Amino acid sequence: MIKLCGMETNQKLERFKMTKKALISVSDKKNLIEIASFLNEHNYEIFSTGGTFKEIKKNNIPVHSIENYTQSNEIMNGRVKTIHPKIFGGILADKGNQNHLDDLKNINGYTFDILIVNLYPFSEQAIEKELDDKEAIEFIDIGGPSLLRAAAKNFNNIIVLSSPNQYEFFIEEYNKYDGLIDYSYRKKLSIDVFRLTSKYDQLIANYLSNDKNILPKSINLDLKVSDRLRYGENPHQKSAFYIQNNSKKSIWSQVHGKQLSYNNYADIESAFNIVDEFSENACCIIKHSNPCGFSIDKSPLKAYQNAVHSDPLSYFGGIVGFNFKVDQTVAKELNKSFLECIVAPSFTKKALIDLKHKKNLRLLIMNSNVKKEKLSIKSVAGGFLVQEKDHLIDDLNKIEVVTKSKPKKKDFKIFNIGLKLIKYVKSNGIIFVKNKQLIGLGAGQTSRVDSVKIAVRKAKENGFELKGAVMFSDAFFPFSDGIKIASDVGVKTVIQPGGSIKDQEVIEYADQEGIVMCFTGNRHFFH
Repeated sequence: MIKLCGMETNQKLERFKMTKKALISVSDKKNLIEIASFLNEHNYEIFSTGGTFKEIKKNNIPVHSIENYTQSNEIMNGRVKTIHPKIFGGILADKGNQNHLDDLKNINGYTFDILIVNLYPFSEQAIEKELDDKEAIEFIDIGGPSLLRAAAKNFNNIIVLSSPNQYEFFIEEYNKYDGLIDYSYRKKLSIDVFRLTSKYDQLIANYLSNDKNILPKSINLDLKVSDRLRYGENPHQKSAFYIQNNSKKSIWSQVHGKQLSYNNYADIESAFNIVDEFSENACCIIKHSNPCGFSIDKSPLKAYQNAVHSDPLSYFGGIVGFNFKVDQTVAKELNKSFLECIVAPSFTKKALIDLKHKKNLRLLIMNSNVKKEKLSIKSVAGGFLVQEKDHLIDDLNKIEVVTKSKPKKKDFKIFNIGLKLIKYVKSNGIIFVKNKQLIGLGAGQTSRVDSVKIAVRKAKENGFELKGAVMFSDAFFPFSDGIKIASDVGVKTVIQPGGSIKDQEVIEYADQEGIVMCFTGNRHFFH
């Protein structure tokens, strides 16, 4: 038995059983013939407009033109075609209200039982093509939202389908319950309409307001669940992955392995963002959103092996990111270790065969054509913090050499690597880079000098010679203590933003020790 608003008897259910008239007017013709054929097979009279009418008729499905029904032609080049009392009366009539039915009868109107409407594609036609106002307004749908809202208001009496994606489930429900559509499903379809029209109006308002600011006056977060996760950062936290309702392309596709976890999603983004910064073969290994391993090498295999060598202990159970196609040679090396996820632009067939031997290993193919998000949004007590994402690439030509000792030309290749990498290290962040490889990392400490100490210790534990390495800091050194620790182990080149009130004191110490120090002028805090 289907429960309808608390009513369970067959007698009460009968008032919800569909009658036989449908109005169809769609911009998106996807699956139009399938739904029209279904309605025709179930003895519905179909009424339609313009291009929808022609498409249905072309496929030999009986259909009435809306002009014949209203005895009123389209005017103003189609701007006015469905706004008519016989149409809106037929949609808004309460079938249990005799006065409504009498009013409709007086104008020779019918009650409609199904409305199928979708909207002019304003986003695709106006926004993506960047039309001017005069052109854009022609893609603002007036009749469509009006019809949908009318039907959504009257969902007790009419079914409203606002997307081709709803047709299949509607047909299943219809067949399952012999045409009896329950209250909860009607209400859900109504809610879908109000969400759709709200979003549609917001798109138009945003576009016409011409707010080009990176931080607009208002932000409409129209999100839908893409993946319900087992839990959040910890098992006691519920979690899901949401995407924007109008998303057409995913930034990745999973080709193998278990469902992604909340922490996987966060780490995958870090892995992808880092390797995407580089044109040479790059590999990074992520643990808890920090890069514990990174390397660039002409040999894909060496790039991975060197990234592992960055921290052979921490990489266990990590997320591995590549900016190149993973071949079988690399796959065999990957299979020697326990890893959570592997992210790459593509895999060779043989590589996939080998990697799929591990049933739980998550394999993802990245779509590098998808635009990176411009904004970072974080919920805090009472509201949201919104900022631009840190996509800044430090200009090597604008680096200020502040010491007497000067860098060599070959050093700038290392500068380019370190400045791109340090952006993704949790603050306070310190890294050592040598020979295109991350050899020491200190992250997330409350004092910068502690981050330096950790980075030095990690480098030594993993067998690296720090002499000749370059130290990068995400923010200025407030004192010379961190510089001294690095200098004592042979690090004689330091890249930092500068900006401390004690910069001069730090510079003087660097000069005293023969250290090369450069200021970028750009801080890269990351919390």
